Amino acid sequence: MKEKLKLSVLVSSLAVGGAEQLLLMLLKHIDHDRFVTRIFFLRDPGIVGREVIELGHETVVNILSNRIDLRGIPHLVHLFRKTRTDVLLLINHLNTLLYGVISARLAGVPACINWENETFKRYPIHSLTMFFRRVLHKGIDVVVAAAEGHKQYIAEVEKIPLQKIQVIYNGVDAERFHSSLTPQQAREKLGIPADSPVISILAVLRPDKAHEIFLDAATHIRRELTTAHFLVIGDGPQRSMLELRAAKMGLSDCVHFLGFRRELADILAAVDVNTLSSKPEQETLSVAAIEAMAAGIPIVCTDVGFMNEIVIPGQTGYLVPIGDAQTLADRVLEILRNPDLKRQMSAACRRLVEQKLSASHMADAFQRLFLQTYLRRSGHPENL
Repeated sequence: MKEKLKLSVLVSSLAVGGAEQLLLMLLKHIDHDRFVTRIFFLRDPGIVGREVIELGHETVVNILSNRIDLRGIPHLVHLFRKTRTDVLLLINHLNTLLYGVISARLAGVPACINWENETFKRYPIHSLTMFFRRVLHKGIDVVVAAAEGHKQYIAEVEKIPLQKIQVIYNGVDAERFHSSLTPQQAREKLGIPADSPVISILAVLRPDKAHEIFLDAATHIRRELTTAHFLVIGDGPQRSMLELRAAKMGLSDCVHFLGFRRELADILAAVDVNTLSSKPEQETLSVAAIEAMAAGIPIVCTDVGFMNEIVIPGQTGYLVPIGDAQTLADRVLEILRNPDLKRQMSAACRRLVEQKLSASHMADAFQRLFLQTYLRRSGHPENL
């Protein structure tokens, strides 16, 4: 194609979360010589949304005046026609499916793609919601899954044909997680003794991430390694409750709540082992886990979502049963007590990110998908 492909991205709002970070990474790496990209926000942009706006793409915000605003459909139809949108990318919020699919088809948008990054989510009136999702997906040309197992899940649970689903692994910008600090310097910067073992959890502070299991594991680890310290990186609605829980458990001196941090490299430089204690709800392929792996940190993770495609037992980390704080602690201790194993895992984590989970790999795959889907749907398969 000689002309640039006109890509529109429709989102609801972009708060702090893995799917939001992935979209930010994609938009940072998109090829401006091949694509004209516009972002449409149904609601307020949110924290990550404001970062997206700063990238300089044309944006429209607050398309909906309230949660159910049928005027949003003709507004979007007008925007898609005005911008002559070739490809519409939806981020898998329910309202983007509703407003996006209907508006795209009314506006004659050639190609419509939905990027899914959730599993096991329960909706109010779940059966009815899933029925409407299946109906709306009839207007979707391609569904993007985050892992091979996720592809099978979407086909089985959402009843979407396998041939309609394409896997593009989540990716991060590995360079962002390389620090010039030594582990000792990084710990001292955080106010932690330079020789202390450090264990982290990098996740939004909400119920499905099960930080209470991480705190229970911290208690077990401290019995064996009294100098261990623990970093809770992230923010969310459960922060006050978790801080109170840690205090009641006598962990206030060793558990550090760092809040949301955009610059993670110098923090992760202090960490020996990263963890993920999630319940099955919503977890798919954790972006936060990949970020820590990019920094060369082994991971001990509950066996949720499709984490088993990147957490290779004995190579990049360990998988543990859901809700099992003791086993989580035991696996962390195994890595901490075996420096050779830790070094091997660190190298394997970095290799996996470079070979399979980088932002550039993800962006390249999406750009090929945008072009191929547009050419196929617009009737120009000979140009593929």
